[in-house]
Amino acid sequence: MPVIEVCLSPALFEYRDLRSGYITVVVDVLRATTAFCAAFDAGIGELLPVEGLEELKFLQSQGYLTAAERDGKKVDFADFGNSPTRFLQSDLKGKKLAYSTTNGTRAIELAKPGGSVAIASFSNLEAVVSYLLAQQRDVLILCSGWKNGFSREDSVCAGAIANWLIFSKQFRLNGDAAMAVVQLWMGCKDNVQPYCSLGDHYRRLEKLGQQVDLDFSFRLNTSSLVPVWDQARIVRYRET
Repeated sequence: MPVIEVCLSPALFEYRDLRSGYITVVVDVLRATTAFCAAFDAGIGELLPVEGLEELKFLQSQGYLTAAERDGKKVDFADFGNSPTRFLQSDLKGKKLAYSTTNGTRAIELAKPGGSVAIASFSNLEAVVSYLLAQQRDVLILCSGWKNGFSREDSVCAGAIANWLIFSKQFRLNGDAAMAVVQLWMGCKDNVQPYCSLGDHYRRLEKLGQQVDLDFSFRLNTSSLVPVWDQARIVRYRET
């Protein structure tokens, strides 16, 4: 039976039990993975995550649209920040998007050498669970957190994914972190946004005037797609 392991921050990734044959599910609710889903819903053809801003500038010169934020604020030269609602207001059909954020793109960079990577948020929760059930492989949920620290919203989302998977009786939990996030989800599942609103990053974005994005990021299943890494870029998963 496949197992579910959880890393509560990128700093813990090197200490994971799973070493091969697993799918990494990257979660950055506020806001990168929520925004990735929104960009694909707006029609983006492919998304290239990058860590450095100089690489992002180069890709912009090569015809990519760019999205970037640091500490919750849009980077000046980028076409977009990290706002899911802004993407949904745009027609991006067939466009290529290069993306760099404080936490989410770093987590993806860590996950890429393992091979299979899927992008998850509350927005595409049901779609991600269905995808993982179909794959029937070990799952490592990587919470992007905030600068290597724990974050409420990513851990609660990880707990929701893990809980839905074990409810199917086709997966089992591996490790204390996986058990802890399921308990966290069960304790706040009826009040997810109020619980997460007490977190540092939520408050940080609130002070930056991002309430519309905050409200959107806690809406369940607004997207029916799963962005996945295809060894060169992130694309929309399509069943074969």
